[in-house]
Amino acid sequence: MKFPKLFEPTRIGTMEMKNRLVSAAMNSRLAETGGYVSQRMVNHYARRARGGVGLIVVADGGVSLIHVNSHTQLRIADDSYILGLARLAQGMKGNGAKTAIQLQHAGWRTGRAFGLSQTVGPTALTSRELGEATRALTVAEIKVVVSQFAQAARRARQAGFDSVEIHGAHGYLVSLFLSPYTNWRQDDYGGDMQRRARLALEIVTAIRQEVGHDYPIIFRISADEFVEGGLTLKETGVISRWLEEAGVDCISVSGGTEGTMPWCVPCMLVPRGHMVPLAAVIKKVVSVPVIAVGRINTAAMAEGILEQEKADLIAIGRPLLADPEWPLKVMEGKEDEIRKCIYCNSCRRDPPPEGYPIMCIVNPEIGREYEIETMAPQAKKVLIIGGGPAGLEAARVARLRGHQVTLWEEAPQLGGRWSWLIKGYITEAVKVLKKLGVKLELGKSVTPEAVAAMQPDVVLVTPRAVPPSLSIAVGEGENVVWADGVLDGRRQVSGKVVVIGTGNVGCEVAHFLSRRGVAVTAIGGDGMVGHGLDPGTATVLMEQLSQQGVQFRTGVSVRGIQERRVLYQDSQGHGAVMEADAFVLAQPAQPSTELAAELEELGLEVHSLPYCDQPGYAMRAIRVGASIARQL
Repeated sequence: MKFPKLFEPTRIGTMEMKNRLVSAAMNSRLAETGGYVSQRMVNHYARRARGGVGLIVVADGGVSLIHVNSHTQLRIADDSYILGLARLAQGMKGNGAKTAIQLQHAGWRTGRAFGLSQTVGPTALTSRELGEATRALTVAEIKVVVSQFAQAARRARQAGFDSVEIHGAHGYLVSLFLSPYTNWRQDDYGGDMQRRARLALEIVTAIRQEVGHDYPIIFRISADEFVEGGLTLKETGVISRWLEEAGVDCISVSGGTEGTMPWCVPCMLVPRGHMVPLAAVIKKVVSVPVIAVGRINTAAMAEGILEQEKADLIAIGRPLLADPEWPLKVMEGKEDEIRKCIYCNSCRRDPPPEGYPIMCIVNPEIGREYEIETMAPQAKKVLIIGGGPAGLEAARVARLRGHQVTLWEEAPQLGGRWSWLIKGYITEAVKVLKKLGVKLELGKSVTPEAVAAMQPDVVLVTPRAVPPSLSIAVGEGENVVWADGVLDGRRQVSGKVVVIGTGNVGCEVAHFLSRRGVAVTAIGGDGMVGHGLDPGTATVLMEQLSQQGVQFRTGVSVRGIQERRVLYQDSQGHGAVMEADAFVLAQPAQPSTELAAELEELGLEVHSLPYCDQPGYAMRAIRVGASIARQL
């Protein structure tokens, strides 16, 4: 076998696993209201088990009825949940995977915005993530929490789960008590490290008493919270040894807390394996198995971590959303067929108040496992105009329903103005469309006459992206260019460059140029730099741009560009001038529906696809594109 270490059998306590791959805990948002297991959830996890992973950790099993993230968070807080949890466990075990359920108390990440309970923690602080005041738990309430975890573990074993994982990371209740950043108590549950660890150790002891010594317990810990005054490896190494002594069979090593979530859930800009060094340190101080996590997305990388003895098991999360058959394809030598996660964080974005079920831009079937697209009553000749997310997904669904599909794109590449953020998605989408037999024509001159000549039965049209009307005076000169020309390589700029626009397009240009050694200053009226980007991606991107020397000036009003200077008004209303060698216009494009109207005048059946003007709308565009294709 190509990766013998990764796919050799192993064990956690008494639990024997067929390989060293762990499906990391990820909230599926597939539970019914009230936290009960749904059939969609059973299907979702059973499908992942069929893909060949050794252990699946089901996320966010709420041990409290009220201290949860949302109404649809999975719960294990009452015996009434056992029957559904048994179906969930059996669905995974029947498809070859060992199972664990993560036991979690939301603490100060409780969703009070959903009408749930007030946030609680060790200390009366204010949650930076939710902006809500947190009430300090009393000692009596802490004892209740310990019992809640123990009873939840008992239910997990009764339901047929092979193990449990205590969530002691990422700013949930147990980690709040562990961390000096959030635990300011001066009683038996706060102060020095041993008292801060008391809640975690009491939970482990109580679970052991409830389930016995032959039932595996995993503890997930933020080995470094990446925040000043928070947990560091110096403390978590000692705490991990205490946890082992108390009865923990495995340490799952993560990092980060509230306020440093981009490191807990890394985007495409975070280095691969960024948290592996944390696992390597913990492994040196404990004798139980250690799980490593953090953008470990290739089998070769995972094998190397194991060979170098930096960890004993490898947890992968979002790559299994993108392709639940990741393990099987690796074992069968079909790595080139894997749908690759692009770490765009679309699976965590665009939620309405109660949160959409889990989603993936690379794998639209996620959350809809075992559902098959129904064949159309009549096969039609379908023309799709526009190769953005909506057009690509509409093409996929229409072809699955039996239509003859052609996609035209006027640009030489697919993806739109921000294709850098979804380049991997475009690659995967094209792979799928070619396999299905969709005809792709790029650089196509799209006119009403060309469409009419093709004689399609139905046309799906994405609005054209056209440059916005300029509200500034621009003098003649070769040193003023549009962002599109820079990003697709048609126009070259050098020296000192001013980018006009600080949203997602402006940041893309700044990132593109600064990596090539160009001195960049981005200016704009929007005080929110990176508008349209995923918050986690924006945080990491801003840090990288700062390291690359990119300067930002916001709250300014650009008046005009004259030769080698831009005239603007600052936030105080004072006129100012900035000199540069070139200027890049990075304002958002505007949608034009003119083509759709012209095609309707020809008597064609026309459906309008959504215009996707920023990365955050990609999943929404995909959903609408699929919905329209299902109506054909």
